Amino acid sequence: MTRRQVLHGLAGAAALIAGITVLSRLLGFGRWAAQSYALGATASGDAYSAANLVPNVLFEVVAGGALAGAVVPLLAGPLARGLRGEVDRTASALLTWALLVLLPGSVLVALFSRPLVVLLLGEVREGQDPAVTAATVDLASQLLVVFAPQVVLYGVGVVLTGVLQAQQRFIWPAAAPLASSVVVVASYLVFRHLTAGETADPAALSSAAVAWLGWGTTAGVAAMSLPLLVPVARSGVRLRPALRFPPGVARRARHLALAGLGGLVAQQISVVVVLRLSYDFGSPGTFPLYQYSQAVYFLPYAVLAVPLATAAFPRLAEHVASGDHARYAGLVALSTRAVLVVSAAGAGALVAVAPAVAAVFTEIDASGDAERVAAMTPALTLLAPGLLGYALIFQLSRVLYALERGRAAVIAVATGWGAVAVASLVAVPLLAPERGDGRATLQGLALGNTVGMLVAGLALLLAVRRVSGPDALSGLMRTLVVSVVGGGVGAFAGRWLVEELVGPPLVLGVVGGAVAVGLALAATGLADRQTLRGALRDRGRAARTTGGQG
Repeated sequence: MTRRQVLHGLAGAAALIAGITVLSRLLGFGRWAAQSYALGATASGDAYSAANLVPNVLFEVVAGGALAGAVVPLLAGPLARGLRGEVDRTASALLTWALLVLLPGSVLVALFSRPLVVLLLGEVREGQDPAVTAATVDLASQLLVVFAPQVVLYGVGVVLTGVLQAQQRFIWPAAAPLASSVVVVASYLVFRHLTAGETADPAALSSAAVAWLGWGTTAGVAAMSLPLLVPVARSGVRLRPALRFPPGVARRARHLALAGLGGLVAQQISVVVVLRLSYDFGSPGTFPLYQYSQAVYFLPYAVLAVPLATAAFPRLAEHVASGDHARYAGLVALSTRAVLVVSAAGAGALVAVAPAVAAVFTEIDASGDAERVAAMTPALTLLAPGLLGYALIFQLSRVLYALERGRAAVIAVATGWGAVAVASLVAVPLLAPERGDGRATLQGLALGNTVGMLVAGLALLLAVRRVSGPDALSGLMRTLVVSVVGGGVGAFAGRWLVEELVGPPLVLGVVGGAVAVGLALAATGLADRQTLRGALRDRGRAARTTGGQG
């Protein structure tokens, strides 16, 4: 196989992953809509959201980043040399150690479910419309016992995903979240049927409804993890209990496991801070509403920015490997400018569709509280500018990894997540000093996220300039100004249409979003045509290659 064929294969795999990721994001958004329909912005929704967060946070802090960063590098070498026995022993040891570390954690989560819930939600508060009640804590504690096995299932999934990706088998790992979403949505619909939409009081839920909700969610994690055993077995990897790594592998495993820990811990700390602020200063349903808003926020990122950055990565690696710094710097500049263009357009679309999105969730949300759900409108508006920073994290982290400067990427991203926590801790008390104000709390959390993402984006830009030189950011300032102005014009025009026209919210949202994106891209086409042409070319290349892989 020639060098060109290898590179085309990498690009095709990246585009295929991007396409499946977009589909996964869309179905994942449907999952959040189903959660709103089944649980809503209610005390029951609060209990579910808090309990469901614990296994994921615990797994990520204890082993998530360690496993995700270690599996592929540890297996790539022996796979390239055809050492199947070493591959089997390494994969088996990774899976065994993951189970040994995570299984006790899962048991501890089940045993100490109530203290963990109180730690996250705070003490029960009385008074008018308290965010945390005894019934909320009781339901969250019950659900957390059922969710505890997820800690182990996440570990199994990450190891098996790494084993497949190391063998360049990308479809199963990328598609696994689709199966999870289908299972969880089904459990939500059964829960909704059993409760008839009456979820405001957690104490009134039947044991059957709670069981369907809890075990259905855990089954969703199992559906994402355990089916991967089939393609792993078909790939020829033989897994068996083993504690010993092949000679020299254990030391490499420890080094790789610790490489990205700082950024991961910072991110999970910010998640816990957001959760606690939601309950300390908000009202019932504040945290679920924040999660729904973020699900909408991620859509333009996945649809517009991810394919561009994914398509550029293999070519960046090619230029680094060949020592062609000029072409590397030129591609970094063009692809980063393209990511800015589409993320600014996406941010404009978010602002435009915010009222329509809130109206759609108001129609389906189980709470039936239109005023409460309408708080999504200002939250989405404040989240939108952070989309530029979030897209830059995806793009510029890969730019630095292509140069094997992962440490610089980790420091920048950790700084951004730390800024999310700090900005949220400042903004929420300022905007909601009286507590119990869900709308103001949502705005503070959205503002904190935007500040942190922009800090991360700026830190990554500085890191790229430092390690790659100014040519790698050539033309960036002009593109940024043009994109922000274009995105602002699109946001204003699209928002005006959504608010002034009469029609179904979903239709108005589609029209307003399309106008916002169209105006933003038109502005770029007039003032920065080269960048827009590069963006369209990369998206076209990704689409063609994905089609060829089908």
